[in-house]
Amino acid sequence: MSALRTALATIVLSLLLVVPAMSGAARAQTYPPPVGSLSTQSSSTTPSAGTTTTLTALVLDSSGKPVVGSSVVFLIDSQPGSDAKFSNGLGQITASTDATGTATAVLSVGRSPGTIVVKTISGDKTSQLTLQVQSAVGVPPTGGRPDSEGGGFGLAAWQVALLAAGIAVFLSGSVIAVRKWRRS
Repeated sequence: MSALRTALATIVLSLLLVVPAMSGAARAQTYPPPVGSLSTQSSSTTPSAGTTTTLTALVLDSSGKPVVGSSVVFLIDSQPGSDAKFSNGLGQITASTDATGTATAVLSVGRSPGTIVVKTISGDKTSQLTLQVQSAVGVPPTGGRPDSEGGGFGLAAWQVALLAAGIAVFLSGSVIAVRKWRRS
């Protein structure tokens, strides 16, 4: 009798597994679904030094539908200085995609003008975004005066005027001293 029970149990279990699979009722689900594509954008690809930019990564499955709850790693791959950081204060941050398949990160681009390369990773997909950090408005890259401000000698106009006034005072004092010396 035990051999009969074993055979019946095997048949019942086989039917329980095979029938739903054949009807499409039982399927293995992967959550979140595998990533079919990953694309990254920035609110500005030419931010000014010392500012922030918002990065967004769009994750779609193989049929082009948004992937909800997918983990996206934003990583600074290269930068001109060393002070570009994400909102967590690090060179890397992880965010999850929302209902639209979008993950967001805020990047402080740092003070150095130049190229920042940000790499995003989700599942087995990667994407890369290049930002061209511009010199801060009104501040030249060398820290000197902009060429548009006259004055010469690498000095701002106000500095030249101050030096000229100082030289004039010095020379007028020297002329007075020479006159007094000649009279004596």
